This record gives sequence, structure tokens and C-alpha cells, in this order.
Amino acid sequence: MNITFKRDLSRSYMVVSGSMEPSTYEEGMLRNNDVFGLLSFHTTQVNGQIQYWYDITGKRSLKDYLSQEKVTRENLKVILQELNAACRKVSDYLIRQEHILFTADSIFVENTEEGPQLFLCYCPLRDKNIYNEFLTITEHLITEVDHQDEELRQVCYDLYEASLSSDFSLMNAYEYVKVLETPREEYVSESPVYEDYQDRCVQIRREAYEEETRVSDEEEDSILVRIHTRLLDWKNKVFHRVTDKRKELFPLPSESEDFIFDAEDVCEPKTQMLSEIQQPPVSRLVYEGKGKAPEIILEDDVISIGSKSGENSVVLPFSGVSRYHARIRKVGEEFRLEDLNSTNGTYCNGQILSYHEPHTLQRMDQVMFADVAYRVV
Repeated sequence: MNITFKRDLSRSYMVVSGSMEPSTYEEGMLRNNDVFGLLSFHTTQVNGQIQYWYDITGKRSLKDYLSQEKVTRENLKVILQELNAACRKVSDYLIRQEHILFTADSIFVENTEEGPQLFLCYCPLRDKNIYNEFLTITEHLITEVDHQDEELRQVCYDLYEASLSSDFSLMNAYEYVKVLETPREEYVSESPVYEDYQDRCVQIRREAYEEETRVSDEEEDSILVRIHTRLLDWKNKVFHRVTDKRKELFPLPSESEDFIFDAEDVCEPKTQMLSEIQQPPVSRLVYEGKGKAPEIILEDDVISIGSKSGENSVVLPFSGVSRYHARIRKVGEEFRLEDLNSTNGTYCNGQILSYHEPHTLQRMDQVMFADVAYRVV
């Protein structure tokens, strides 16, 4: 399965291509009925291969949603309730659950007045495993859960362990969060996995310590001798390497066979093309509009940009900017900008970015978050 994202001035799409097994009945049913909880889609053929185009305008992937909103009692209940309802509705229309994508990247969330609503993708892929896909969701729950909330953490771990079983039912997943509705003092965990894990860690550390303390004095002396020998070898190698490098860069007259001093080489540096001069790395984005807006300093590994205060690294209080608009990631020595499926789009040098399409920032790039203009310096 190959997933890409496309965007024009008004709509945003996720495009899935791969080895499909189309069902005339199912696709006919979905075209003639607006099934609750499923994204609308259309299909095209490219080079003899079917592509499914899903309209994801104004929505975020479940992975992004959980990373931004974090796992709370409320949104965990909503997520599993929505999955439960969508699975039941799909079954009512005689759509096979094996033809629904259940990964954290292919489930989308839209904020409505009633709260977050989940949307699934109908995609009749061959050779897919619905249980392995749902593992990507439970693994992400464990990553993003607040580990200070013991009850919520335990529910996420229990849900993960249950999803490892081949007879796990998505329609019953909501049963695992009912424990959160009971008072704290009545909650008793029946899963000793976490406690066994802690006990095992303590046992391993104890055995490792006892093994270390069994070393005799003679063995200890032998270890010290080996360490000393290795340090001397390392010192000699480093010294010779530094000496060789010095001779290569700054040879003395006695070390050079044909040492000739040329004043022109010293006083008149050679002409160098500007393209050959290494440019300093980008360091910030400077606001170019009217009024006030914060500079975006490029110093963190992940910088989130949006209009919602308290949950973004940089808050842009403008009406056209989405709550979670864009993100800048540091990859090696580069900074890469990506749009988070914002309503009004993210532009770089006049080109609109598709959802999760990274653009490496260069000096003097013009970046626009909706109509809020910045310059990379």
C-alpha cells in the first residue's frame, strides 16, 4: 500500500494505491449511500493501477490528533465509541471490515460542535491484516498517554495486550474504557503484567550486580592493565593522526621537498564562485506583515504553529490560521516545514504544500501560513 497526499486551492486528498480486490456490490453500495463514519472517495486508474482518492479537507489523522491533543479519558472514550459505531454501521451495509483501513495514519478526526468525529477509509486491499493495523493505534495510545494517570495508563496497556490476540473484536474495544467510569477507589487492576515487568527488571539488575561483584582481585588487575594498554594505543594513534594532519596542512621547510614562498598566493586570494561559498544555516522566520507577530526561532526539534494558545510552540492569533496549522521538524542539520491539513493552507514560495509533504527550508524562502507571511533568514 502506498499513501500520498494531494492538495489544490480548495480540497485536500489522501491517495491510496496498491493491490486491490474491488467489490462491485460494496462500491455500488457506498456510492449510493452516505455511510456514517466513512470518508467520501472516488477512484481513478493510473498506469493500469486503481487509486482511491479520499477527501480529507479540514481533518487530521488520528496520529496527529493524539500527538496534539494527547490521550485523555474523554477523547479515548470518544475514539473507541466512534470506532464501535462505525464498525456496526459498516456491518449493517454488509461491508467487510477487512476492507476498512484501521491504522493511525488512515483514520481521520474532524472537530465538530458535538466533539471530535472519526472517519474511516474503505479500501479493498489484498493481503492486509486488520489486527496488525489496529496495533498501530494502541501503540500510539501508549506513547501519548499521560503516565501520571495510573488508571488511564493501565487501560491503554490492557487495550494494547488485548489487541495482540487474534480473536480481538474492534466492536468490543469500548468495553476497555468502562473502567474509567468507575470511582477511583473501586478500581482494581486485574492485569499483573506491569508489576511482573517491574519485578523482572529488579531481578535482572540484582543478578547483574552480583555477577559484577564476583570478579577476583587478579581479574580486576588484568582488566586495569588492558584498559591502560588501550588508552596508550588510542593516545599514540591520535597523536600520529594529528601530526600527519599538521604536516599535510602546514608543512615545515624541512618536511617539504619543494617549499617555495609565493607572495601572490598569500596576498591575492583566488576568485571563488558565490555558489561555492557555504551559506550559514537557517536560524529563524521573520514576520513580514503589518501589525505584530512572533518570530519563529529554529532551535527545537519540533516546532508546532497554530492559533490555539497553550498547545503550540508558536501562536499566530490570526483568523485565517488553523488551530494546528503547520509544523517544522529538525532532520539532521535541516529544518523541514509541513502542513497539518490546515483550512487555508501553508505556502512556500507561492506553492501550496500538501498534507505531510515536507519542504526543506532555505534562506530567503517566503512562507505563508494562510495569509500570514514570513521570510526565512
